[in-house]
Amino acid sequence: MIIVKQQRDLAKLIKDYGWPDIPDCFSTRDRKTVQSGTDTWVLPDPGIRTPRIDFSIITDHSIKWAVKSYIKMVMETQSSRSANNDYADLRRLVICKLDEHYDDLEGRLIEVYEDLLSESREAQKTWQCYRVFKWYLWCADNYPELGFSEDYANRLDAVELGGNPKGYAVKSEDPAKGPLAPIEFKLLISALKNDDDQTFSAIQQRAAISLLIATGRNPQNLTFLRESDLMNVAPEGVEPCYILKMPRIKKGFLSPRDDLLEESIDEAIAGHIVALIDKNKEIRDDLKFDRFSGSLPDALFINTDGNSSALLSYDWDNALNMSSQQLSLLVERFSSRVNIVSPVTKKILRIYPRRLRYTFACNMVSEGVSRRELARMLDHSDTQNVGVYYQVASKIVPHLDKAMAKEYASILGLFRGKVVTSDAAAVNGDREDKHLSFHGLQNEDVNGEEIGVCGDSEVCHLDPPYSCYLCHKFQPYATADHDHVLSCLLENREEKIKKYESKRIGVQLDDVIIAVAEVAERCKESNKNA
Repeated sequence: MIIVKQQRDLAKLIKDYGWPDIPDCFSTRDRKTVQSGTDTWVLPDPGIRTPRIDFSIITDHSIKWAVKSYIKMVMETQSSRSANNDYADLRRLVICKLDEHYDDLEGRLIEVYEDLLSESREAQKTWQCYRVFKWYLWCADNYPELGFSEDYANRLDAVELGGNPKGYAVKSEDPAKGPLAPIEFKLLISALKNDDDQTFSAIQQRAAISLLIATGRNPQNLTFLRESDLMNVAPEGVEPCYILKMPRIKKGFLSPRDDLLEESIDEAIAGHIVALIDKNKEIRDDLKFDRFSGSLPDALFINTDGNSSALLSYDWDNALNMSSQQLSLLVERFSSRVNIVSPVTKKILRIYPRRLRYTFACNMVSEGVSRRELARMLDHSDTQNVGVYYQVASKIVPHLDKAMAKEYASILGLFRGKVVTSDAAAVNGDREDKHLSFHGLQNEDVNGEEIGVCGDSEVCHLDPPYSCYLCHKFQPYATADHDHVLSCLLENREEKIKKYESKRIGVQLDDVIIAVAEVAERCKESNKNA
């Protein structure tokens, strides 16, 4: 009887005040239709992993109607994603605390909000109240007769909630949440190069991680990518030049694809995307969906089960899109599959899109980009949110000594050449112009010590002898004192870090240092076995 009375009271209020009731269907801001005649609404946003909102858990009919009305308004004026986030907070912070055992709805709502505010202040998380405060204020403005106090709404409106602590994970330098340490980043790059798994999910993983590393974008940007967004703009017969049209999110457009930013993409990164496009052709041939006929859309990251939100809302253009959560999970599984163990935490390396975004930003700061340029790269509207990366980037310069360099060398495997015991065993060993010498930091040794032979038959464009250690044609002598080269490089690194404001200048030597350490260890092993 209580439920019937609630329904009658609500129906009378709607009639008496002329409030617009919940229709059987309505259109969202991006002109998608939502069937709203039941307690289960399907949100037409292909980026949402769970595209349904279930209002049946709300027992009070006035509250249910107020929540539905608000969610409808948000979908009509903002986006389905915002509505989903609003409902998630309402359900977690307010609805779950409302039970059927109260006579005064207005008083009970105030009690719930006072408890929430008290708990949030104690936990220093008042910012989490933002969405549920918005709902109460909107209801008090539009439907105070339901049980929303206008006086209490004024009190809530005066509360300073503060902001979500942006950049906390970056500032904390959390080894599992903040930017990847340089050695971890090198390890990830190495794993991408060496992974040859040709399964569909593995190819998707490499393409996703490569794009996140190269662009610093959010996963939702990637979910709206199309195969046709990658273009080779170089003339035929010329070395490829790749451009990627990147969808934009959170910019007020009806669809992320309403505005596309062109990004220059490195050929190695483009290679992973091209490999995914080729594999997609095989996968797409086997996909069938009862609801649709005709050619399938050319989503770059294909959800083989189909995007549930797009399928239920007949949004054919996005029917194959992954959700942002699915793409994030794809990225997170890479480390476990290829068994990347972090030298920092000694555990499986945790990678996910936001952490790669932090890493991208810190790397760009280390390269010397301006705040305005970094904001553009991250697709921010202004520079107010990029300051944290400038605070942190200068601190992410790890100590590196000989023992650590040799430990990292055993993990990364940057040396790709061949250790030789004599000129006779080396390609070009009989050519004096191909013999390489090390003269120390300040060229103090005029003659220098011969450290190896260049196996390239053409003119070499590298900067010997340092860059030689990273070249696959370098043939170091097993008997040369590569430990001396390593000591000199480590000393040089420390001097550069102390001397220059840009600590990147010192860290740029790290790959060479680690490769030299690997050569030194290989030579020791070669001499032992001789």
